[in-house]
Amino acid sequence: SLDYPSVAAGTTEILTITVTGAADGDIATVGVPIASQTTGLIWQAYVSAANTVTVSVTNTTGAPIEPATATFRVSVIKY
Repeated sequence: SLDYPSVAAGTTEILTITVTGAADGDIATVGVPIASQTTGLIWQAYVSAANTVTVSVTNTTGAPIEPATATFRVSVIKY
């Protein structure tokens, strides 16, 4: 479950989660629950350290948005 604070207009907030086996250079994707999908939010995921995936959300609107707390799904593709 990810609980983001309010995301100010034009800014990005990040949270990290543990994904055992994730390694530098692996591909990460994030599944955003409907409750957290709001117009103007852009979601991204990337492996930021061994066993760690960063999930970021960027607010492209002119007003703050607080995404709903929800259970996100993250997949890591290894090569």
